[in-house]
Amino acid sequence: MKKFLITVSMVVLLAFGTSACKFATDADKDKANLSNKAGLNIGVLDLNKVMMDSQQLAAAKTKLKNDFDKREKDMIAAQKAFQADIEKFSKNSPTMKDADKKAAQDKIVAEQKKLQEDQTKFQNDLSAAQGAAMKDIVKKIEGIVNGIAADKKFDLVLAKAGTAFNKPELEITTDVINQMKK
Repeated sequence: MKKFLITVSMVVLLAFGTSACKFATDADKDKANLSNKAGLNIGVLDLNKVMMDSQQLAAAKTKLKNDFDKREKDMIAAQKAFQADIEKFSKNSPTMKDADKKAAQDKIVAEQKKLQEDQTKFQNDLSAAQGAAMKDIVKKIEGIVNGIAADKKFDLVLAKAGTAFNKPELEITTDVINQMKK
């Protein structure tokens, strides 16, 4: 009886497994036929390459460096002065009077607070400037991609980083780079 149940179970599994495989194969064929019938045109863009070759990005970096270089140097000088004050306090504190020691500690704490505030403001200003520069560049790239997609009648443009494989003729990266140079 046990052998009979095992045999019947195997027959049922094989029959079901075969029909399930046939169903999956038919579904895959239907999907392939649907995408061919839809005539979906796809382009692929390597955004990293566009950004690396972008003259606008290089110009933005140069402008940011020019705009923030002096402030960065001032921050570094302030940090060095703060470190020097700490070292001076550590060296002289054992021989200082309590009132002088307290005044020096208060000065160091105030200096540290101001330095942290200045660093935070600097980082926020730099981040805002970088964001604004990138927004303009991305907006330009987006306009170029939309124009190329319209000219080539693409239904979809994918980022190359999101694709495992694409045919070289689907690439629009070179076209975007060339238009960015104009």
